[in-house]
Amino acid sequence: LRVTDVCPWRCSFCHSEGGRDTADLSWGPELKEVIESLKRALPHIREVHFTGGEPTMNPELAAIAAGLSALGLEVKTTTNGQFDESVLRKLMEAGLRHFNFSIHSFDPERFREQQTGRGASRLVQTGDMVRKKAPSATWATSQIEREKSMILAARDLGATVKINTVVSSAADQRNAKEVLDWAREHRIPLRLLNDLGNGQTSLDAIREFIRRVEAQDVLRKVTIGRSSCSTVYRLPDGYEFVFKQIRDQRIASMCRECPRNANGTCEEQFYGIRLQKNIRGEFRVRLCLQETNRQTDMTWQEFLRSPQLKEIQSFLA
Repeated sequence: LRVTDVCPWRCSFCHSEGGRDTADLSWGPELKEVIESLKRALPHIREVHFTGGEPTMNPELAAIAAGLSALGLEVKTTTNGQFDESVLRKLMEAGLRHFNFSIHSFDPERFREQQTGRGASRLVQTGDMVRKKAPSATWATSQIEREKSMILAARDLGATVKINTVVSSAADQRNAKEVLDWAREHRIPLRLLNDLGNGQTSLDAIREFIRRVEAQDVLRKVTIGRSSCSTVYRLPDGYEFVFKQIRDQRIASMCRECPRNANGTCEEQFYGIRLQKNIRGEFRVRLCLQETNRQTDMTWQEFLRSPQLKEIQSFLA
């Protein structure tokens, strides 16, 4: 569930959930109707995961979490942790008790170097882009320290906490090692994520990192019907972390005619159902990050009548 497009970070690897033409969500009869309709069509739905932008930038997030929780759904979020403990407590009281914290470097300078993605330039007139001022080292330090404090606060308050860190290339292995060491020190689960836009380079960097830390794979997990999969690795001292990646899982009715199948540029295949609201006020279902067409992006009513839904239902039969 994409709840906002607003985010104070400009990470170079951010895929922006496939676009930037979305509006902030709020809880009300219309969103409730959409969620209930999707639940009837897909009774296996047990959880909703907030994405953005940065979900906590939406001031209505607690109300959305409470509404979803009242429908019997488990509510989770990815976040950069740029809030305080009062916000954390409010969200947890509303039913949001699972937090995946994204942190990609503990070094302020290296963190600043990552802030070159979407939003790092602004459009001043058609065809004329002006570079925004680079964030300061002071700003970067404050972002890192605030997120650390929120990770520990969420853990201590009883939330389920994980850390996500992206490894785009071999240059990020140093960042990953520092994040791994901190996560291991505080006994917090860590997930290594590959950069979807950097293909094999990112995958190779993660596999080399795993070899360097002398981790052994102990478990592989797949999710039926979607491309998400993960491998659990164990360090010599017993600490375990996860390498989350993409496996071969497509929807024929969506992917059959896609040229990305032939040219090898498909990054995510079928990962899941994304619900968002566009700036015209329409609730839409998005099934692909890279392509926007009638097979991948539709109103929620169209989705309920679509061959894509029927195919997803067949995975779960």
